[in-house]
Amino acid sequence: MKASREIHRSSEGSFLPFLLAGFMLSFSVFPANVFAGLLLDAELRFTYEDNVVGVLSDQPRGGGGTPGSMAMQAIGMGSMGGGPNNKNRYLGSASGATQTGDFSATVSADAGGYRDVGNDISLFAKAFAEHTNYNYFTDLNATIGGVSTGVVTSLSDAVFARVVAFGKIKRFGDSERDSTDYGGNLSLKEKLTSSFWIREFVEYENNNADNAVFSYTGMTIGAGAGYALTTKTLVMFGYNYMIRKFDEPPGAEIKTDTVYGGVEHSFAKSWSVAAEYDLQLSKENVTGSSTTDNIFSGALRYYY
Repeated sequence: MKASREIHRSSEGSFLPFLLAGFMLSFSVFPANVFAGLLLDAELRFTYEDNVVGVLSDQPRGGGGTPGSMAMQAIGMGSMGGGPNNKNRYLGSASGATQTGDFSATVSADAGGYRDVGNDISLFAKAFAEHTNYNYFTDLNATIGGVSTGVVTSLSDAVFARVVAFGKIKRFGDSERDSTDYGGNLSLKEKLTSSFWIREFVEYENNNADNAVFSYTGMTIGAGAGYALTTKTLVMFGYNYMIRKFDEPPGAEIKTDTVYGGVEHSFAKSWSVAAEYDLQLSKENVTGSSTTDNIFSGALRYYY
């Protein structure tokens, strides 16, 4: 039972068909009578980035991901989906670029169930989907859906472990980025006091795109913390390091450091609002260029 309470707190178009298909798949693998409890979460997020890094546009943001989403107008790493006249901004800001920042809106949801298999172990399976629209860089518009399954166990009254495997289908405004994706992650969470916790994680991802320029294997490690200011208000902060190694051109890779902070306030049963700031520093090794992206976001969340 203790483990099942941790499942909600550690969760991840057209949007609806992806979610429904994944939901049906999760229940075909894990029939309804296997589940003892329902999981349902949804979010509407608005984001502004002052220096959009397109090849990272599918990366979950700092506090929200296991965890998201580059230089010289897509001319740095091969042909990266287009030339300087396109609006994809895969590698970040170009010299003399007239447009570097953009607004985006994301709607996401996941649904599934869990079952306790002991006092300290819970199994779960979920379907998830999200859809993102950019105002200007429409090549980065994305619909992502898939399923995940895993186990949460309490190692003690204060320490929880979580292991997850997932599969995704990604569709973008630029169809050369369309891909299938699979991976897994391992995380630990320690409750140091009744109001303060820390969390560490590592994640592996393999992304197979229609164009090899967008195919990669990735690894992310990170640590974060949360402190409950009141029974309704939580402050979070943390750091993630990510590396993605691309199939083409040979040897191409991007390294990203992200620090983040945010606050979430529950204003009604099952409803909350959140604000977050991410500072994302990226460097790719083909041209040696670096990009800094300041990311500001606000969200409305529902959880069952």
